[in-house]
Amino acid sequence: MRGFARSRTIQPSARLAATLAAIALLIGAVFAPTVGAAGNAPSAGTANVNGSPSEWALGADHFADMSATGTTMGDLYLRYDCDSETLYALVLARDGFQARQTRPENAYLRIDGTGKLVSGLSGDDGTPPDFAWVSGDGTLAAGYEASGSLAPGTYTLRAHVLIADDSADGYTPIDSNGPLVIECAVATPTPTATPVATPKGTPTGGGVGPITGTPKPATGNVGGVQGRPRVTLPPTDLGAASVARDDSLGVRAVLLGSAALIGALLVLTPPSPRRSRKRNR
Repeated sequence: MRGFARSRTIQPSARLAATLAAIALLIGAVFAPTVGAAGNAPSAGTANVNGSPSEWALGADHFADMSATGTTMGDLYLRYDCDSETLYALVLARDGFQARQTRPENAYLRIDGTGKLVSGLSGDDGTPPDFAWVSGDGTLAAGYEASGSLAPGTYTLRAHVLIADDSADGYTPIDSNGPLVIECAVATPTPTATPVATPKGTPTGGGVGPITGTPKPATGNVGGVQGRPRVTLPPTDLGAASVARDDSLGVRAVLLGSAALIGALLVLTPPSPRRSRKRNR
């Protein structure tokens, strides 16, 4: 009676799999574009401050809710451009609420509780600070769009606007107060090779030729040297030996790379199943 032994497949070790996964995560972390810390950072990008929110991604660009007395009535969206160091903001009322366009001084962004970065009085000339109402009719608006110059750093940001209501004042102020973290990656300068000065009088050719001419005397008391100095030429096969050594290094590098590749394939590729026969006597 004959049978076949069950084949066994060798899988890559758990340590190897964990190492490869860690390398993949590290590469993703290095190349992932970020502007600041998660939750406190604006999205990376720019915006045209023209009162049209169509270019904004209301999901990805959402920064914070805007509320009054615990009721959320609006949303704050932010973007930041590291090249121009400009912060862009979009404020939109929600659930049918509308902003009071007749109080432009109360529609603003404030940094660290001091001056206003931009407000409804800033105007819109294409240079930050810029401000534009969204769907405004002169009295009410759906919100506003704004921009202001701001260097990278950590701040406290306050976004403010008045929401029209039926109260005695005719409005309810809503705000968003919280930390703002802006971090921009610094480009690594490319190293510049330092030129090596060639000593004056050093031959630039491949060999050393005879020295001709009469050297100048060091002092007035030493006369000129007569005749041609004897110079021992270097071996004629010096250049060939240098090339051979360079080729050897190149071949060695290729062999080492090939060995590493073959070793990786041997580890990751399962061996072919082997059959063993059993005999019953």
